[in-house]
Amino acid sequence: MSVIAIDLAMHHLLAEPDDQVLVQAQLDAAEEAAMQYLNRRFYVDLIALSTAKAGVAGMLLAARDSNVEAVAAAEAEQDHPTRCRLLGHARQVLADAYEQADAIAYGVVINPAIQAACLLKLGRLFADREDDEELPAASKALLNPLRIRMGV
Repeated sequence: MSVIAIDLAMHHLLAEPDDQVLVQAQLDAAEEAAMQYLNRRFYVDLIALSTAKAGVAGMLLAARDSNVEAVAAAEAEQDHPTRCRLLGHARQVLADAYEQADAIAYGVVINPAIQAACLLKLGRLFADREDDEELPAASKALLNPLRIRMGV
């Protein structure tokens, strides 16, 4: 479910009521693109943010327990290349789980810049359904101040 209200998105696009299902799908995609770009999740309000953050410790414990099981299964494998591959998968699954937990732990309440960036992306998706650009430059400019863990 979107953080941005579908009514606002429909108004932004001047879309017809028949387009609401498409707009909702594209709005979800625009918000997800923005969250991936930010390396953090955003929420509609402080209550939703706090609720999400409350689950982070449990996510980390579950990821650790799952990793322990995956490593034990990999260690039991007799074939060396397969064992190495399984250990690599276990490490990647753990790293992905930690990234998801961090994205929630560093989450923010949606603000006007994030909303505008998402609506810009939504407009691009709606107008040009074959657009292959990640995020429009204007969206990136709005999101850059809030971006974390950009890497190299």
